[in-house]
Amino acid sequence: MIAVWLMYVAAALEIVYAVAEGQWLASYLSSLFTAIEAADTSRSGSQVPTSEIKDFILVIAIVIGIITVLIWLWIAWKNRVGRNWARVVATVLFALSCLGLPELLTGGHVSTMPSTFTTADGATIAVPPLAIPAWLIAAGVVNWLLGLAIIILLWQRDASRYYDAVSLSRRRPGYTPYAAPGYGAPGYAPRGYAPPGSPQWQPYGQPPAAPQDPQDPQDPPRPPLA
Repeated sequence: MIAVWLMYVAAALEIVYAVAEGQWLASYLSSLFTAIEAADTSRSGSQVPTSEIKDFILVIAIVIGIITVLIWLWIAWKNRVGRNWARVVATVLFALSCLGLPELLTGGHVSTMPSTFTTADGATIAVPPLAIPAWLIAAGVVNWLLGLAIIILLWQRDASRYYDAVSLSRRRPGYTPYAAPGYGAPGYAPRGYAPPGSPQWQPYGQPPAAPQDPQDPQDPPRPPLA
């Protein structure tokens, strides 16, 4: 349950992180396009307003953030109801997020993006460095640590017992267990036998007593049944 609640917290933080990352990425790409336009002396390239670039990148970041939040909520829901495959999926997604951890911790210096490139007319364009700000690095590290805590909690012994119990309950039928042919359900007398405690009841393995007519008070007493 703690892991599930942390998933809800991570889902709320994810949308904030996605918007902040989108704003930074939009600013970086706008500066890159500005450098390209400045180096294009022939003005042969398409002139795209910087504001439109920022808005487009920000919208994409928000959409990605919403999709990520929905995935978080879906995984949290499935783990809460005890689906073992859901914690496996959560573990795989966390492992995939670890692939971008070196890039995050180094502030983008692991990237293979060149520092300069040459246009078709021979002009050299200096590419702005991909320097992730410190506040965005800190937010990404917090988000990663939150995911690590969730995975650790999901694979605790108590959590494993919960998943096993839910899996076992799903395999068991929710109705009265099937009885052997010729016998009723547990708690009921088999067909042809009187219920326990009734006057006609006989111990298991003996045929039921044959119905008798009511004894006439004038008749001699009948011997008891064997």
